[in-house]
Amino acid sequence: MSNSVQSLILQVIAAARARGLSQAQLAERAGMSAVGLSKAKSRGDIRASMLEALAAQLDLELALVPRQSRQKAAEAIKAGAFFAVAGELGDALDEDAAGDAG
Repeated sequence: MSNSVQSLILQVIAAARARGLSQAQLAERAGMSAVGLSKAKSRGDIRASMLEALAAQLDLELALVPRQSRQKAAEAIKAGAFFAVAGELGDALDEDAAGDAG
């Protein structure tokens, strides 16, 4: 079981519940069975295309972020300084992307 994949599935399900949708309703809207979503959740394994379809039903998109940036953002949120740090994170990501391109 992949903890990070399972975490993503749980986040999508939590977002659905926050919008008043059950897990079964979310699955149906994304074109999968409720049993299939339940199994994916318990296994921590799902196709990326299906995870994207689930997220799309909630107007969410999938993104990968560097672990260090995520940790720095979490620390900033706790300190109440997220927006200042978010700009710095964006700058750092831009610098990383420029370095990869060059």
